[in-house]
Amino acid sequence: MVYVFVGSRGGQNRARIVELLRTEPSNPNKISERLGLDYKTVQHHIKMLEENGVIIASSKGTYGAVFFLTQYFERYFDSLRPMWARFGHNQI
Repeated sequence: MVYVFVGSRGGQNRARIVELLRTEPSNPNKISERLGLDYKTVQHHIKMLEENGVIIASSKGTYGAVFFLTQYFERYFDSLRPMWARFGHNQI
């Protein structure tokens, strides 16, 4: 998890996406609008979050699929906040 959220350039945007999905499962277009990010940027981060078991799609490979946090990630979400703060980030 450190690499996904802290050890790479897009970690802060991935954290913002996770925060949004925690309160409001959404599709990439809605995420893009809500966070003011480019749609292709959101798609890239979604792919990385999926590959690392953080989020899951309502239906795989479907345009407009809604993304949710995985049960595993939700269980450990609160432990991410101190890690994020320890590395000097204000997000998540």
